[in-house]
Amino acid sequence: MFRRVLFATDLSERSLNVLKSIKNFRCLGIEEILLVRVVNISRFLGARGIDINSYVKEIESESVPKLENVAREMEDLGFKAKLIMPLPVGDPVGEIVKIAEDEAVDLIIMGSRGRSTIKAILLGSTAEGVINKTEIPVIVFKDHQGDVFNRILYAHDLSKKAENLGVYVRFVAKHCNSDVVVVHILERGEILEENWIGRVVSGLREDGINVKIVIGDGNPPKEIVKIAEIEGASCIFVGRSGIGSRILGSTADFIVRYSKVPVFVA
Repeated sequence: MFRRVLFATDLSERSLNVLKSIKNFRCLGIEEILLVRVVNISRFLGARGIDINSYVKEIESESVPKLENVAREMEDLGFKAKLIMPLPVGDPVGEIVKIAEDEAVDLIIMGSRGRSTIKAILLGSTAEGVINKTEIPVIVFKDHQGDVFNRILYAHDLSKKAENLGVYVRFVAKHCNSDVVVVHILERGEILEENWIGRVVSGLREDGINVKIVIGDGNPPKEIVKIAEIEGASCIFVGRSGIGSRILGSTADFIVRYSKVPVFVA
């Protein structure tokens, strides 16, 4: 399911914190990790007095040795590593999505709020932009450095998209020996379907997965982030879109922005 993945980085310290957790991805059966840094020139387009070619060459000379070091670290962990060369130039969101789709990767790994000496190359908004422009699953990191898949919070809004997300939850939990906390947030006036819990839980328990159900109420994204902290979740799995005001759209963006643990969006 996750044979090839793309790691998009701006090479900032915060972005490279992902490497401290990358060993946890071995349980997914990943064979190859593609590394990319996008040279962001979108903010310079139309500006006067900017030598774009010199700027790109400067970023390339700084980035390539660092990317090669990252590739060696990944190879030491047992992954095959491939650098995307030459470095793509343009808008980070568009370039990351294009590469991911051209390379037919199964997952995109990103850091959020990356920084560098030239300010922001990959910002939180870049991760959100990628999530909203591709159907490929994306996992977004902040400063989390522990076991990523130990305890999965599975956000479920009763939509078809949330049910489809369960395929990923089940695969990861089965292969990484994860506990799963299934969370549903009741909206005003909503009556929970009685057979919903059994339908969601049965498939997970068939695979021997330890499952807990949490029903909350209030603002869905805020409650999901809060419950993740209370339950000690190591990551949050959430769908890209739902029905009406339910998960997601802005819910995924909010969770990516405010979660303290990695967020998997599909």
